[in-house]
Amino acid sequence: MFGSFANANDKVTVILDWFLNAGHQSLLAAQYSGAFARHGLDVELIAPADPGTPPRLVAAGQADLAISYPIQLGMMVDKHIPLVQVGSLLNQPLDVLITKGDIKSIKELKGKKIGVAIAGDQQVVLGTMLTSAGLSLSDVQLVTVNFQLEQALMTGAVDAVIGAGRNYELFDLQQRNVPVSYFYPEDYGVPTYDELIFVARPDKTKEPKIGRFMQALKEGNEYLQVHPDEILNKAIKDHPELNTSLNKAAWQATLPLNSKEPGKIDQPKTQKFINFMVSKNVMHHEYPISDYAVQTGR
Repeated sequence: MFGSFANANDKVTVILDWFLNAGHQSLLAAQYSGAFARHGLDVELIAPADPGTPPRLVAAGQADLAISYPIQLGMMVDKHIPLVQVGSLLNQPLDVLITKGDIKSIKELKGKKIGVAIAGDQQVVLGTMLTSAGLSLSDVQLVTVNFQLEQALMTGAVDAVIGAGRNYELFDLQQRNVPVSYFYPEDYGVPTYDELIFVARPDKTKEPKIGRFMQALKEGNEYLQVHPDEILNKAIKDHPELNTSLNKAAWQATLPLNSKEPGKIDQPKTQKFINFMVSKNVMHHEYPISDYAVQTGR
């Protein structure tokens, strides 16, 4: 739990996707710049005990918003779990396939072990990337490593990992002088997408506080782009664990990735990714975009 602003009107509870990190910088900026308070919001940010649970907690009515991922949402929509995308934190992918340094092409992954954080979560992205090199998932061995992606790669337990962040784990490995190669999904057949998305229950999307939240987040990001060091220093004061060379590098790398209009749904991009998920059987039925995403921004 990271605290909230007093003297605000409407409580908004947001469950993060992971522990607090540079990917959440615009949320921190909206807090520290006073944007949330100006919009009459008392925002509470909560790190999940289990990174797989935030969307389900929102679906169960235990929070207003959760940060999730497009494929995770697609799977839940297909199971008729009551969730829709209502905004984006970052508007481009962070995902990256990282391999040992002596592996120079995706084709060289044949017969290799590839670590994934959550079983079933990255198979579509990885499978598409492998297909671009004439391989398939049956040509590799998947190993669930429970978010210990770096450790699995560094210890030699796996030859590659999928689901790592290009603004975090990749930086960390490079700073540690671990020889690696890396491949971006959007360069190997995966349509571009918003990496971190906000999900809410469909019956909550019309609540005014959700639209105000997105507007405040936009203003927070605008302040962040002008005062990145100020926001980082305030974040470090409240969260000393962010005071590392890795987090500082990740902070700078994430700045251009923040959504300028977090409450607006890019319908062509979103529809293209939905079509991709349908084609890959992540979603077994075609749904109108309104079943997947609802625009709440002003």
